[in-house]
Amino acid sequence: MKITVITVCYNAAQTIEQTILSVIHQTYSQIEYIIVDGASTDGTLDIIQKYQQYIACLISEPDSGVYDAMNKGIRYASGDFILFLGADDILYNNTVFQNLAAKMIDMNVVYYGNVIQLPSQKRYWGKFNKYKFGMGNICHQSIFYPRQVFNHDLFDTKYTVYADYVFNLRLYNTVRFVYIGEVIAYFDVRGISSRSVDVNFNKDKYRLIINYLGYVPLFCRGLYHGLVFLRNFFLRK
Repeated sequence: MKITVITVCYNAAQTIEQTILSVIHQTYSQIEYIIVDGASTDGTLDIIQKYQQYIACLISEPDSGVYDAMNKGIRYASGDFILFLGADDILYNNTVFQNLAAKMIDMNVVYYGNVIQLPSQKRYWGKFNKYKFGMGNICHQSIFYPRQVFNHDLFDTKYTVYADYVFNLRLYNTVRFVYIGEVIAYFDVRGISSRSVDVNFNKDKYRLIINYLGYVPLFCRGLYHGLVFLRNFFLRK
């Protein structure tokens, strides 16, 4: 089984090296590594080229955002499963893929695990069901997509921050999601997605959740985010 890892980056010179090292130091040998760079100007490419022998495909050109770059990487991917690892994310340890390989036996299943959020060191959300999925998304740094799910569909670049959530919502009723209780990566919540607003997703989110999950998960989402708002409000007092 071959695993394709896709890292998209732009001006990531401060973090990209640790990401690359966490991939190329994996004990599992069947890895295809693809890096899609948005024409960086800060030395990111110089760092990437130090490890050129380990990189199956390097694309460096302007793009229309993170999901446009991810779609480019998908088109070059030949692995059985695809993992998207951000340019400031790190695989949990050197044996992550080795540990998972024996468990990922069905090429028609989306497998996912956990991430550790930085800087809090909290483990993110564990196993999902329909109602939990209505409240939030599985971190894409912990999802192994079978390559075939992208044969007829890619990320919708209309959504600048939550295109992976929309993609997962569309998949939920057609592909089985299987939870593996393993930590996959460290995920830095201070990345660009945490500071950005996805206007189109905010406009469409209720319709999307109703269409793909139903009204009860939407109610759970409203309740959950309402409680989070109240907690944060009182903590600021």
